[in-house]
Amino acid sequence: MNYQTQTEAPGPGRGRALLAAALLFFTASAASLYVTSNNSPPQTNSLNTALPISTPEIDDINNHRSLSVALQDGGCMVTYAKMTSYPIPPVWQASFPGSGARMTWTLVEALTGIRTNNDYDSQGRGYEHVVAVKTHYPVKDARRRFGDLDPLFGRAIVILRNPINAVPSYFNLQYEHLNHLPNHSTRGPNEDWIIYRDDPSSGLPYQIPSYESFVEYWMDKYPEPQQLLMISYEDLTDSRMGPIAAARIANFLGETEGVNPIAAESIPCVWETIVNYKNAAEPTPEMYAEAAAVLAETAPPAMEVDFIRRKKRKNVTPPTPEMLAE
Repeated sequence: MNYQTQTEAPGPGRGRALLAAALLFFTASAASLYVTSNNSPPQTNSLNTALPISTPEIDDINNHRSLSVALQDGGCMVTYAKMTSYPIPPVWQASFPGSGARMTWTLVEALTGIRTNNDYDSQGRGYEHVVAVKTHYPVKDARRRFGDLDPLFGRAIVILRNPINAVPSYFNLQYEHLNHLPNHSTRGPNEDWIIYRDDPSSGLPYQIPSYESFVEYWMDKYPEPQQLLMISYEDLTDSRMGPIAAARIANFLGETEGVNPIAAESIPCVWETIVNYKNAAEPTPEMYAEAAAVLAETAPPAMEVDFIRRKKRKNVTPPTPEMLAE
């Protein structure tokens, strides 16, 4: 089975790239990839089980940005993201394949109320009215047009996942594509994983240098702290560190002119809704009623809400305002 990707050979900054990745990871060594089996759980779109509340849409995106809020009893209301009515400078949302790009995409929209896009422009949204654009460059060059798009960007958020999980996750995605299966629905057979893992043209001997090249590229491209935000996938999905990582993303995006993220106190609840949704209870009629009451108090009468979720926290200490400000 032949799984092909595109990449650049690692350059002289290989050691620097590895150091940056190592500083973000507190899990097992990437060297374990050469003996590990494919045990990574597939990623899932957090909106699949959403339940809608709908009223007529409003045009002004600012009204949406302020309305992703935490309900008083621990619930969460996430509004429907819209494209801006005015041009804004987008931010690259870069990640190595298999590192939660779709989850991060959804989280960015919930934190800002503004739509995102990808470098394929598969949604036909363009690039001047979205807050971030997903890319896997230089691992993949969508339609070979990265060089044409790049002048529109001046900053990037880079999500780094430990390759011990990212590479098997990417294998699963390629297995799904080859077998015409839905994305993030299937874990490839172990026997196929072992063949892929050991293939010098597409497996670990190829993917690890590709990972190094990916990290090196983005660190060299944006050397200034205000240009580059590096976030660990492991932090972003952790019950304690996740809301803090989400707050860092919101703060970074808030530095873009025309982008006003949600209030800091709402970020933990929104993180629970988007990232930790598997542990959330189904919305109840009482939650819908409470959401309607919140809307009546804080929003114009015409708006659209995608879904409401409530997460019942167990043995989790909520982040303090000081932690979110870090």
